[in-house]
Amino acid sequence: MDATVVCIDQPKKSVQVEPRAAWFSRGTRPTVELSGQRDWTCLLGAITEDGDRFFSRFEEYVTAKHAKHFILALCNEFEDNLIVVLDGAPYFQASAVTDLAARDDLAFVTLPAYSPELNPVEECWRQLQSTLSNRFFDSLSELTTAIDTALDQHSIPKMSGYF
Repeated sequence: MDATVVCIDQPKKSVQVEPRAAWFSRGTRPTVELSGQRDWTCLLGAITEDGDRFFSRFEEYVTAKHAKHFILALCNEFEDNLIVVLDGAPYFQASAVTDLAARDDLAFVTLPAYSPELNPVEECWRQLQSTLSNRFFDSLSELTTAIDTALDQHSIPKMSGYF
């Protein structure tokens, strides 16, 4: 089967500061502003073996409806068959998504439980986390701008190192 392999994953990012270990000069103690806001955004991300990347942001939790729409958008983007690599998230296992497997141009591969190291999209999220850590965002708009900028600048991992 001649097909394009696409890996998909999802994180949630909050306006709140996400602390990360850092080094500071002896005798200094940095302060971090807190807003008390609980605004957040969820992302769905996909990468291909050719280095193509696709990201969508949602201001609500990702559901099977979102996942289905995202996968159908990927099907429309590519003219050849797709093999979609998913984790065990409940929204990927819902019938709205699994019923798509009946299509002739689409096949699903589910990663084993608790194996994020097998999904190359996780590297995109690690890079994003590194960029956003220890930063204070005044608003959801400021956070989403930082996310969009970071995702455009990060390197896409080679899929061949994961399978």
